[in-house]
Parts: sequence; structure tokens; C-alpha cells
Amino acid sequence: AFERWTATRGAPQARTRAAPRVMTLEDAIARYEATKAAAIATARDAAVRVREEATRAQRVVMNAPAPALAARFARADGFVDRGAYPVFVERIAVGSVIFSQSYARDAWLHVKNNHLLVALFMAHPKHPFSRTERAVCLFCSLIMGFGLTCAFGLIADEPDKTVVSVIVGGFIQGVYDALLRMFAECICIQSCPRCVVNCFETCGRIGMVLQFLLGILVLCIGFVAFVTSESVRALGGVTWRFAMSKASSWVVASMIFVLLGHHLARRNQMRPAASRHTFSEKEAHERWNTPQEPWCCSCCLPSRAPSYFWNYYIGEDVSFEDLPMKPPKYAVKNFGCVCGQDEDDEDGVPAQL
Repeated sequence: AFERWTATRGAPQARTRAAPRVMTLEDAIARYEATKAAAIATARDAAVRVREEATRAQRVVMNAPAPALAARFARADGFVDRGAYPVFVERIAVGSVIFSQSYARDAWLHVKNNHLLVALFMAHPKHPFSRTERAVCLFCSLIMGFGLTCAFGLIADEPDKTVVSVIVGGFIQGVYDALLRMFAECICIQSCPRCVVNCFETCGRIGMVLQFLLGILVLCIGFVAFVTSESVRALGGVTWRFAMSKASSWVVASMIFVLLGHHLARRNQMRPAASRHTFSEKEAHERWNTPQEPWCCSCCLPSRAPSYFWNYYIGEDVSFEDLPMKPPKYAVKNFGCVCGQDEDDEDGVPAQL
């Protein structure tokens, strides 16, 4: 009886103390296969996300205001190298003029990067229109201006000679400088297909060469004609009138053209008031969001609404009151001296502009 009682009471305890099941080879292989399948699925999902990001980046590049210009700084993964081509520089290069609520500060930023003389020393160091190209344009402007001054020096009357050299010569040189920069940058066709951009850039280089030859021709004709009819000693008066004409060109004519271009672009890109209560406010919003046909080359240039720059760089839900009070700053190095300073973030580290 004792043995039967021990057997009946000890059997459940023996079952509960059974040894754990040892993993067999089949179980290990199954677990390995499951882990491998999960890792492959995770890697596949990551590859899909990478391809989607690359596609999105390429789509953004193609939808950029100047896709051919942005493609020069594109990396292998399709993203634009913002270290070499920051968004701030891209906005300046493609013609976006609204950076802050301050009209005067934005206008000065536009002058620093677009005026022929001022931009040579104060343009953003990462601007795609390099300082060497700006120096070449300035040299062409100088020889053209001196040739015109020599030609105007053949006028007999002294007051008329000075007035024509300073006023007329300065205006002509201002127009020449604007055309020279347009041929050098070709920014108006950067949104076209790459083949069209290459064609126009080649034509722009040819135009630069022709303008350089035109400046040399005007210089030679004006100088030879002046020296032939006058004496070499009279070149002192020509040099003085040349300095006056270049001053009037850079300070008056070129500055007027640059500031007028900034004003028209800012008025075109500025977002209307947020309210749409009156008919005129609704009409302003509709006009601002309606794509406009380009005034030339409509078969190549895309149709874009005036709101394009605002929505692309600033944001559709951002109003004028949300803009900063002043545009970003940047440092420029001239003759070994650093002028200005880069915009700092909250931690005091130079921000990526």
C-alpha cells in the first residue's frame, strides 16, 4: 500500500520536473531560415525606401527653377550637394528675391550679387557665376567704356563733350553691362532641357567673345581716331571723362537697372494678402497662382505661376509676416581680408546657407 501511495503521489512531480526539450538540428535550421528571411525583408524595404528617396530627389532636381544648374552639383544618389551649392545660393542664382520682410536689405542683397562692380567683391563665394567670370565681364566693360570716351572726345565743344561722355556714354555702358552679364550667365534658360541649355550656353560664350571683340574694336577705333585728331597729351582729359562716365554708369545706370529688376521681381513673386473677402483679393490670388506663358521660347521654357518661387522655397502655408526680419548673412574674402560674417544658428555654429 505504501509503495502504491508513493507511486501515485510522485508521478505528477516527476512529470513536472521533466528535463527541458533539447533543440534539434531541424529546429536550429528553421530558426536560422526565419531570421534570414526577416533580414532579407528588412533589407528589401530599406532598398525600396532608398530608391524612393532617390527618385524624389531627382524629381525635385528636375522641378527646380534651374534643373540644369542644380544637376551640376548633383551627387551619385541624385541629391544636390548642398555643401557646394547651398539653398541660399540657389535662390540668389535663379532669381528669387524675397528673403525677409525688409525691402531695403533684400534689395542690397540683390545688388551685392548682381551689380557688375559690387558683385565682383561682395557676391556670395559659392555663387555659380564665379569671380573670374565677373572679372572678365568687368574688363570688357572697361575697354568698351574707354573706347566710347575716346570717340566722344572728338566732339569740338568742351561742355558738350563732357556731357555726352558722362551721360550718354554712361547710359550706353550700363546697357552694355546688363547685356554682358545676361550673355555670361544665361540664367533665363536654365529651366529648359539640358540640350537647350547647352545650346544657349554655347551661344552665350560666343556672345561674350563677340562683345569682347566689340569692346576691342571700339577701343581701337576711338583711341586711334582721338590720337590722330588730337595730341597724346589730351589723353589726360579723356581719362578724366572716362572715370566720370564709368562712375555714372556704375552708380546710376547699372544701379537703376539692378534695382528696377529687383523691384519688378519682388512685386511679381510677393504673395498677396491672406484674406480673400473682396473680389480684388480673390482676383489677385487667382492671378498669382495662374501659370503664365514665357514671353519668348514658349516651346522650351515651362509655364510657371508667379507663386512658384514662394511655394518652392518659402512654403505655401507661410505668410509675409512669418518671414524673418532680415536676410541671411555671409562672409566674403577680399585680398586676404574677411568682410562680414556667416549667419550663426542658435548654438553659435555657422549655419549651412
